[in-house]
Amino acid sequence: MNWQRIGDLIRLRYKLMWARTRQRNGKIALLVLGYLLVMLVAAVVGAGGLGAGIAAIRSGRAERMLQQVLSGLMGNAIFGTVVMGFGLNAVFSESELRRFPLRHRERFLARHVLGIADPFWLLILALEAGLVVGLYVYGTYSFWYGAAAVLLSFVCGYLLTRVVGVWAERLMNTRSGSMVAMGLIMAVSLLPGVLVPVLKKNPALVSASLAVLRYTPPFGAAAAMTHEGWAALNGLGLIVAWAVVLAAALLALERRPAGRRQAARTAGIAWDGPLDRLTAPFGGQTAPLVAFWLRFYLRNSRFRMLYLFSMPLAAFLIHQMGQVHKAMSPFVAAAGILPFVAFMGTSRIAVNQYGYVGGAFRRFFLFPTDPGASLRAGSYAGMLLGGALIPPAVILWAVFAPRPFDWRMVAMPAIDAVAALCWFHGAGLWTTLYGPRRGEYDKTLGNDLSLAGNILLIGTVLACMFLPMALGQAVCPANWWISLPLAALAVAFYAASLRGATAAFSGRRERLLALLEGKA
Repeated sequence: MNWQRIGDLIRLRYKLMWARTRQRNGKIALLVLGYLLVMLVAAVVGAGGLGAGIAAIRSGRAERMLQQVLSGLMGNAIFGTVVMGFGLNAVFSESELRRFPLRHRERFLARHVLGIADPFWLLILALEAGLVVGLYVYGTYSFWYGAAAVLLSFVCGYLLTRVVGVWAERLMNTRSGSMVAMGLIMAVSLLPGVLVPVLKKNPALVSASLAVLRYTPPFGAAAAMTHEGWAALNGLGLIVAWAVVLAAALLALERRPAGRRQAARTAGIAWDGPLDRLTAPFGGQTAPLVAFWLRFYLRNSRFRMLYLFSMPLAAFLIHQMGQVHKAMSPFVAAAGILPFVAFMGTSRIAVNQYGYVGGAFRRFFLFPTDPGASLRAGSYAGMLLGGALIPPAVILWAVFAPRPFDWRMVAMPAIDAVAALCWFHGAGLWTTLYGPRRGEYDKTLGNDLSLAGNILLIGTVLACMFLPMALGQAVCPANWWISLPLAALAVAFYAASLRGATAAFSGRRERLLALLEGKA
């Protein structure tokens, strides 16, 4: 193996990361690292967590504690990489690495050594290394067995996330990939809520589940970190076996060509289709552009997945919030979470409208319309798609709302959803102009939003979830009318943003063009 060239590539990677620190990726990385560190410190010092961990080590229950912690870290790593997109970038593609004097196997190793050198994975390694130090300082456990277990578990976790990510990419390139992915996400989301009551009623299943989980990498690492001799070697051997299997699976998946969706046939193009008739009320100049943006949304696999998933997600969160926070009524949860359906599906494109059109951005200036017409039309399309989910979501809430039924229990969530719709798409106009980022239209996984887009999306989600909780007793069916001023302000904000962003579009046109063509 040409380790010198691989080391050169790692140094080049960090030089590029340092150069981009002032741009979107660097800012988001700092934001995420800071958030994770704050949450880690809060979790450790809160509720006597550190004292409980030390007590568990000294009382001989360290293995059980490590099983839970290592499993949680691996689960968070999978979520952070596959769903959120952190630590998943390959940096150098296979074609780019061909420019270096590396053989095929060296290129495979180089890509994944570069991937595992990402700051996200280094943070995971630091957290796991902290466990080894804690065991050594506060217990009588072997440092070297623990270090070996952590390194092997770290590599195994990386390989597992890569396998899941590549498999998901292959799945989303199939015709029914979006539906299958939505079903899997729903199954994983609903599984904890279904399993907990079942395990409480059947204690024997807990022992059977633990017997099966003992053959997983986190449990093998916990055994190696808390035992010596054959028990520790068996744990290390289990992790090595998993790593070999996952590496072979990853190699097989990467060698398999990615399936591509069949290109749409152009022989039967209809110039007066359903979308054109739907957008006809917008007028002769704007209607074709609105129809274009509707097709732009509907042909995107990630939009379809998020759009179909938004309503089940809202229902699941309303149920879970009521279960976790006993003081929160289902009505309070619905008032904050039901508005998710108004913007979750359209969020990726609405906050970065031109980021996925590439060089086609120039075509918008060839139409016999004013320069900002395409911006307005894209916003109208997002509003139509987001608003279309509000009535069915409200109807479902009315069906499953607590009895006796009161129309005011439906009024407040519906008004809140309208407010969220107008606020998010109004703010999305500004992030489109002042926080754009060049993205990949066919990318189905990962986080490719700009810093401004991430702040808008995450901030709106958190505001919707926690604002009703902060208002406390004021959020009740009798006070449904307090949502009306909020909705009126949101509508006014959207109207003002539409005018203001349209006026500012001409001044940002060259900047957008340079960014989309890779010149900025």
